[in-house]
Amino acid sequence: MSYRVLSAIAVVAASLCAFPLAAHPADALVGGEIAAPGEVRIVGVLDGRRDRIDFRDVSITINGSVVALSEDGHFAAILPTAPIYRLDIRGGGVFTIVQTFGHAELRDEAGDCLAIPAIEVVARKKSRIELFFGGDTMAGRRYFEPSSGQRQLLFRDSLAADLDRLLAPMRPYMESADVASVNLETVLADEAPGPRLPGKSITFFSPPELAAALKRAGVDYVTLGNNHIYDYGEPGIASTIAALERAGLAHSGAGHDEMQADRAAEMGVGGSSLAMLGFVGWEGSNGAHQVATADKGGAAFGTRGQVRRSVERERKRRNVPVLQYHGGAEYIDRPSETTIGRLREAVEQGAPLAIGHHPHLVKGVEVYREALVAPSIGNFLFDQQHPRTHVTYAIRAILEKGRFLRAEFVPVGVIDYRPMPAVGAIRERVLRRLFGFSVERGTQLAMSGGHAVVYADQNGSMTSSCHRRSKGEFTLANFAPACEGTRLGRDVIGRGDFALAREGDAVERAFMSDDAGLEFVSRGNEDHAVLRPEKAASSPAFFTHAYLRDVPAGAYTLRARVKLPVAARVELRTKDRPQPGEQPSARWRGDILKVRDMPAAKAWQDISFDFVKPEQAEGNARPFRPVLRFVPAAQTGNLEPIAIDDFELISWSVNGTSEADRWHASHVVQ
Repeated sequence: MSYRVLSAIAVVAASLCAFPLAAHPADALVGGEIAAPGEVRIVGVLDGRRDRIDFRDVSITINGSVVALSEDGHFAAILPTAPIYRLDIRGGGVFTIVQTFGHAELRDEAGDCLAIPAIEVVARKKSRIELFFGGDTMAGRRYFEPSSGQRQLLFRDSLAADLDRLLAPMRPYMESADVASVNLETVLADEAPGPRLPGKSITFFSPPELAAALKRAGVDYVTLGNNHIYDYGEPGIASTIAALERAGLAHSGAGHDEMQADRAAEMGVGGSSLAMLGFVGWEGSNGAHQVATADKGGAAFGTRGQVRRSVERERKRRNVPVLQYHGGAEYIDRPSETTIGRLREAVEQGAPLAIGHHPHLVKGVEVYREALVAPSIGNFLFDQQHPRTHVTYAIRAILEKGRFLRAEFVPVGVIDYRPMPAVGAIRERVLRRLFGFSVERGTQLAMSGGHAVVYADQNGSMTSSCHRRSKGEFTLANFAPACEGTRLGRDVIGRGDFALAREGDAVERAFMSDDAGLEFVSRGNEDHAVLRPEKAASSPAFFTHAYLRDVPAGAYTLRARVKLPVAARVELRTKDRPQPGEQPSARWRGDILKVRDMPAAKAWQDISFDFVKPEQAEGNARPFRPVLRFVPAAQTGNLEPIAIDDFELISWSVNGTSEADRWHASHVVQ
């Protein structure tokens, strides 16, 4: 099925908002009801034409409420307004679908309802199985010992419940898969099980209870083929394997010797026998020898030759080999030729799926010889603080008779050190990276609802439409490559709509404040940040927690919307990351680049600053932190809050007009 066909159905769904009530079959489903205050009309359509789905056996719920579904796949409901809507599609003859949407990204300016883009439904046949892949996973370090001023998430006396809470947002996506897996990038032990491996400066250990929590969340298998499984030598391998076996989690990729490390985890699923393989891509650095040999433990070493031999062996055993590979340079946008060569080698020997991780950044994917190659799927449950590592995705891949059929890419945001279904600006950033870098690899993706999809035959190409957005919120309806213009730009923060800043007990850690408390409001369908002055004559500052690194030099625009209770001078500052030997200063006390006087107003006011960051090295600016500081025009002692929304930092350095460049661009100047 081509994307154009899917897009045509999506247009029909979106156009429902413009129809008079009950003028379309979907609206007839709600009996002509009109949404009352505090309610919203939601419409959409399911596409089951590829597998000729009979929708009489399919059910839909949104936020737990049953939704009326017509025989042709249209659905509609009137529901309480909410910031987040979770849609579940189930039926005995279809694979379960879970998708999550933010209110703002579904809005239709031409009508009075929310329109969910077309969602493709796939038939569950005896010959088909579904696998879920999540990225790098650990639960130590900052989960127990947070940075100064940050919340602790895990406590020894409530560990099981705490871990379940961290995994709960993604549980619906994992538990319905036939096999769900993550990369367990940590030793499992109550405490450091021995001395660090010589030469290792960064080591991880997480509580053994993590294994059982993963199992409860729906995980069936973990790969141990990574650079942290041997952080504490043989005792760490022993305690990890013991914890996994107590929890009933299958595993492979590491062991007490080379033979055990290379052994596949065999899993019988739906008439197929899977051989799950895990490898690390290098022997170690700084003298830390992390791979298994004939007489020592460690991770399986995934040389191209070893990948070939292992996959060939499993094919001869009539198993379906599924490979995960942990390698490549960290924090780099594109995979190395070594990584691609090893993943493709697995495909050439018969693996339908070759999945990579370790760089902590998501990369594009490719369909190679009708198999899926995904060089890096990023983080899953991880405590890294740099915002780029919080933009990630999971994969739901379907195999048919042991061959790759279809993959669905679930945008994920790592918020408060936990994985959550991405919505709004974070979803857009995931999708733009995924589409842009995949196009570079010759792979065209499509959309199904809010997820990206691809088939083995790549039957379809992207629509020829493009977006002309220069500012304003992302919506799924306007997701497309940028139209050609005088400048293309991308939002390097990608979370300033605050759509996921407060969800359940999760609270965004990417922003900070000074001279005021910082809160995130999620009320009805409204999300924004609030600065609450703590004393009279406060001059609150709002800024990113981390220094933005690996960002281009050149022209920038900082935009936001604000509600000011009193007239104020608004300062744009940038705080550069201190160089070695420099005197430290307050986190907000950077250079004042621009100043603007703004009146008091109860309504939202737009503010925009243009500035330039000079090059430090290799086309990038020195890492910096953007700051907005509000200085009251008069010392009134007013302690009313300041509201902030749509906080964007746009880099206008997207070069060229290639399809990949235009996919990366979230903003365009005509």
